[in-house]
Amino acid sequence: MKIKYSILFISLLFLIVTAPGSAIAEDYSALRYDYQQLIKSSQLQRQRTTWERLIKRFDLYIAQNPHDKNVVKALFLLARTWDGLSKASGSRKDTHKAIDHYLNMVDRFPQSKLADDSLFLAGQAAEYRLKDRATAYSHYQRLVLQVPAGDMAGEAQKRLSLLPVPVVKKQTAAVDQSHHTQVVGDSPRLNNIRYWSGPEYTRVVLDLTAPVVAKPHYLKGENPRLYFDLLYTKLSADLPPSVPIRNGLVKQVRASLFDAQRTRVVLDLNRVAEYKLATLENPHRLVIDIKGSPLKLGITTQLPEKQAVTAAADDSIASILNSASDRQVVLHVPQKTHDEGIHLIVIDAGHGGKDPGAIGPRNVYEKNVVLKMAKALAKALRQQLGVKVLLTRTDDRYLKLRQRTEYANQVGADLFISLHANATANGKAYGVETYFLNLSKNNQAAEVAARENGTTLQEVGNLEAILFDLMANAKINESSRLAAEVQQALVAGLRPHYSRIKDLGVKQGPFHVLLGATMPSVLIEAGFISNPREEKRLESANYQKRVAAAIVTGVKNYSATIDQVAQR
Repeated sequence: MKIKYSILFISLLFLIVTAPGSAIAEDYSALRYDYQQLIKSSQLQRQRTTWERLIKRFDLYIAQNPHDKNVVKALFLLARTWDGLSKASGSRKDTHKAIDHYLNMVDRFPQSKLADDSLFLAGQAAEYRLKDRATAYSHYQRLVLQVPAGDMAGEAQKRLSLLPVPVVKKQTAAVDQSHHTQVVGDSPRLNNIRYWSGPEYTRVVLDLTAPVVAKPHYLKGENPRLYFDLLYTKLSADLPPSVPIRNGLVKQVRASLFDAQRTRVVLDLNRVAEYKLATLENPHRLVIDIKGSPLKLGITTQLPEKQAVTAAADDSIASILNSASDRQVVLHVPQKTHDEGIHLIVIDAGHGGKDPGAIGPRNVYEKNVVLKMAKALAKALRQQLGVKVLLTRTDDRYLKLRQRTEYANQVGADLFISLHANATANGKAYGVETYFLNLSKNNQAAEVAARENGTTLQEVGNLEAILFDLMANAKINESSRLAAEVQQALVAGLRPHYSRIKDLGVKQGPFHVLLGATMPSVLIEAGFISNPREEKRLESANYQKRVAAAIVTGVKNYSATIDQVAQR
């Protein structure tokens, strides 16, 4: 009984100390004590929010006390906290975060007595949780070379003796006649620069022939730029010297041979932004993600009072896009934390305007059916969950697929739900299914994606090649969980009222309308409009309301899971 009360007391203490806006002054001693209490309590470790609150407090302390004598220890404990979370969650993403923080501590304080511990723990995380022996080897090797007198150097040497040595191609000096400079034979070559870009997010992909060592540098100021030195890397002869992007975040990407030992890739930015670097294999790529700082949504010009009220009442994407031509619109993405829950949902009624979508045997248009369903869903979500809901369109107008997720990103949505009606050529297929963004696993999923994208199967295959790169940061796991909850609720909610409700399950596919979403997102096929029986149902207001009610249940069930530690 005493144990239960102790756990309850510690839990309450954590909630008080880590509550947002807490008036308790932060200091290193308090942070270290709370870290120790978390490590001792298996009960506290089960809640992801407990770890994340402590992480936020460490981040705040480090930002506010950059020159404090304990900042090195705080950086180390921050990495240990991420490490503990990764063990509790089993998430590879959390493990990468832990490793990044260990290496950040070493980079900032290479002479610290904790540098060898950080490198060893980074190696352990890579070796045992990521199963990445080559990366683990590099961390152990760095420890032995950089901190040979450290107390973990002996342990690192043992690991090096047991791990296979990463294969490195033999390098011989050669002269690249096209650039009149010395490079290295058999070295990696930068073949291509690709990008995908939205208003506040850009992904740049460097296609390479082999793994590279990339050293990032960030120059902030009036003309910010991010550049990467690729060691012993050649340039493809047909690679252009610059790739213009010219969106709101990145101006262009430039590549050139900087000296005999390195190629430099420069990203010229319009404003200071955050970035992440990831390496992918098969084929070899460097992936650079740039995320812009938030701007505020507002109309900067004076409007008559009546017009201002109308604009506020209709903050759909159509309203924003239509007003953009004659007013300056600046968009704001609220800064979220993981424990804020779901507050804003964007609902996308598929197709619209000149794009009717699928057309049923009785001439029922998909675009009209899903618009009514979207409005019913918005009303139900507001009433039952108390969340804010925005629609990509509130009337019959055409929107490009990419604009829909861009809008969701710009308004800072927590979820994105796109509503559609399915169709086949023979009209016999029936049932409901829910999709999330991923590579299609079968021809049927690819065909659905081709129809919803308005493309050919060949173009779907091309999209999947791009998607393979984009998926590194997509909310794949969260989207698949949301899709599972929604699909289960749809079947359970409709079967008591209708016969022959076929559960077609949760599927994955490369849908344009989901591409680029930075929040969990799903595409729902609420029935086959090509099937006469389901066409009649889809046109029915009762069916539309029951579909909406079932989706609300699915969102509610998904919401109940997002605070759990496990991230499958």
